[in-house]
Amino acid sequence: MEFVLRRCRELYNAALTERRDAYHFHVRQHPGYYDPETRKRLTKELTVNYYGQKRDAAAIKELRDEYQAIHSQVVQDVLLRLDKAFKAFFRRVKHGETPGYPRFQGRARYASFTYPRDGYSLTDDGRVSLSKIGSVKITMHRPLEGMVKTATIKYEAGHWYIVFSCEVEQPEPLPPVGSEVGIDLGITHFAALSDGTFIESPRLLRKGQTALKHRQRHLCRCKRRSHRREKARKAVARTHRKIANQRRDFHHKAAKKLVEQHQVIVFEDLHLTNLVRRAKPQQDEGTGEYLPNGAAAKSGLNKSLLDNGLGQFVQIVSHKASLTCMR
Repeated sequence: MEFVLRRCRELYNAALTERRDAYHFHVRQHPGYYDPETRKRLTKELTVNYYGQKRDAAAIKELRDEYQAIHSQVVQDVLLRLDKAFKAFFRRVKHGETPGYPRFQGRARYASFTYPRDGYSLTDDGRVSLSKIGSVKITMHRPLEGMVKTATIKYEAGHWYIVFSCEVEQPEPLPPVGSEVGIDLGITHFAALSDGTFIESPRLLRKGQTALKHRQRHLCRCKRRSHRREKARKAVARTHRKIANQRRDFHHKAAKKLVEQHQVIVFEDLHLTNLVRRAKPQQDEGTGEYLPNGAAAKSGLNKSLLDNGLGQFVQIVSHKASLTCMR
């Protein structure tokens, strides 16, 4: 699985390079680039797209023997993932948002590959058979429901996960209740409800700060590119993973209670990106010296805001509400 993951990351970066260079050499350097109509025509005719790269996948296997050991649909899904990244980039450009051009994926960023249609099967003895990889023992945290559509192999902090996406029937909506609630998200209390009740903040990062600091200090003392440093890095990653899983579990449980008890849920309009920005430096106009700007206090405030995961909580509540209210 590590071999497949490395080859998929290599293919993703190579396909991104091909798209970038094709646009740079065939479109940007063309004499008619600054004419909108000519640029639009050149972009359509001379740039590389998903279908062209998909056709070239067979030639890649002839040139690189290692890709013959990878299921063909896994290779195609890598190219489809890159195509989705470019479509999202163009959508953000069209709507005037921060574009975020697709970036090259390092070892720590590219952590999964997908079997989109077939190439995998579950066995009765608690194992999954993956094409070109073999049979792997798995632990199912709950039984599968509906028709399995895709299987994604994911690596996270020393653990391998398999994520099945299933097509299921529309769940029955919850019975209507005559309760409406407004929610004010914060730090002292995780959430203050309009009915006078509060949801207390678990402060999971603060509680795990002692263990996290100890492992981060041990990581800093280790020699770079050594085996001890790699072990220490994985220990830090496991600590972060545990805190993130605890936070996600808390969000799901709190969201389930809110959706079951209230018919209408209203959140305040939070701009979280602005809330967690660093304090701006303050400079004396006369002397040019920098004045105290409360950066230390703002840093602690930002840590508490990020520890609560307010954006993730709003997203989970919205998702659960949409599933349980659709008829």
